[in-house]
Amino acid sequence: MRLTLNVVRTGGSDGARNSWSCVPIGFARGAAALFSLATLLVLGAPAPAQAQQTAAADADPEFNALFYDSLKRPADVELAYRLAARATQLGDYEAAIGVYERILFYNPKVVRVRLELGRLYYRLGAYESARSYLQPISGDTALSPSEQANVTAYLEEIERRLSTNQWSVYAQAGVRYQSNASYGPSSRIIIGDDVAALLPPSYASKADGNVFGLATVRHVYDFGNQRGDVWESNLNLYYSQQFQIQRLNLGFVEANTGPRLALAPDALPGSSVRPYVLAGGISLGGASYLGSYGAGVSVYLPFSPYFSIEPFVEARQRDYQNSSDYPTAGFQSGGMWTVGAGLFGRITEGVSWRARLAYNDADATVPWYAYDNFNVDLALPVEFQGLWGVKRWVVIPSAGYSYYGYDAANPFVSRFIPRTDDQYRVGVALDVPIHEQFGLLTQVQYTWASSSLPNYSFDNFSVSIGPNVRF
Repeated sequence: MRLTLNVVRTGGSDGARNSWSCVPIGFARGAAALFSLATLLVLGAPAPAQAQQTAAADADPEFNALFYDSLKRPADVELAYRLAARATQLGDYEAAIGVYERILFYNPKVVRVRLELGRLYYRLGAYESARSYLQPISGDTALSPSEQANVTAYLEEIERRLSTNQWSVYAQAGVRYQSNASYGPSSRIIIGDDVAALLPPSYASKADGNVFGLATVRHVYDFGNQRGDVWESNLNLYYSQQFQIQRLNLGFVEANTGPRLALAPDALPGSSVRPYVLAGGISLGGASYLGSYGAGVSVYLPFSPYFSIEPFVEARQRDYQNSSDYPTAGFQSGGMWTVGAGLFGRITEGVSWRARLAYNDADATVPWYAYDNFNVDLALPVEFQGLWGVKRWVVIPSAGYSYYGYDAANPFVSRFIPRTDDQYRVGVALDVPIHEQFGLLTQVQYTWASSSLPNYSFDNFSVSIGPNVRF
């Protein structure tokens, strides 16, 4: 998702008052980062289609050695297990399936092999095949209680995914602390009307906390044809309530809907194209702040388990509304073009990567609110066996960079220095599953920015924690 707010000028002739306009934009971008980080890190790739598998194991010396040994000793179950495990580790699920099915040929009653086959077919998106292996072993006493619970969870998810109407929800609530909640400038000496000015204490950087809730809801209607065409709709929601700085209470809602059509089902299985329309709105300080609507198109290309890409282009109209806290917000209204891409892949069985690139070209009523913006974010989710639970824990380091270049100098700040900002962010998140559907997400992030004008340089440390649910 993309949540982008522009600079808000607060009005008045006092240069110092006009110059603290970084406050709402900084806070809004920080709140946007919280939602975007949760979406990028926890939800991951938008699963429009199954991943295309490749025979990556063929080039691995260890796999080849195990493979040729297994040809010599086809009845050696332990050797076959090692071969299948290595294929799975390399991401060659089809090779692993072949090995496990050979084990079943010699030992048709091995329950755990059926469990592994069910899991592998599920990862390939072959849900009917996965169900055919998992359903007969549901409740089998040869499995541990955690494995039985895992089988039940898989079967429930398979039924959901095979349904004509498929729903998925991710939600989180929590508490967040920020060392600079207002994203106030690093120095109280700022520029207003081309002269140095002292920022009023009420607009200096200030620590604060909030309670927040976010959710993303996806609905997929399966047309039931052989191509795999569906209609996909997404709803994103966010709200935060500050403990002290009430003018920064933020609400966000955006929905998009459109068909996802198979692009090249034979040449590139899983590829799709999706045109969509969107509409959304933002409230700030308890008042309506922004309404937007537009359309876009994306193309999903799953080249391999190690690299998939979904480029997109989007156009939207943004209509800002004035309020008592932001009386001149309306000057930011205008269109915006966005081009970018989501990229996804796996490095090893337990390590994946996700990235997002985007370029925005935003118009405005006055030129000093129009800007070009570039964003890049990268996350590296690493799964590992935690202290408890039937699912593995995930630690997610991340980093990002944003550039903002404004079309003209703001005469209320400086007539000669156009604003340019470089913003950096690093963070880490820990997703701890407590149950199959419930967990606890903790995020720590440090953000800092340098600017051509001292008014907009800042740094902020934030930490958030709260339970999450996905189904």
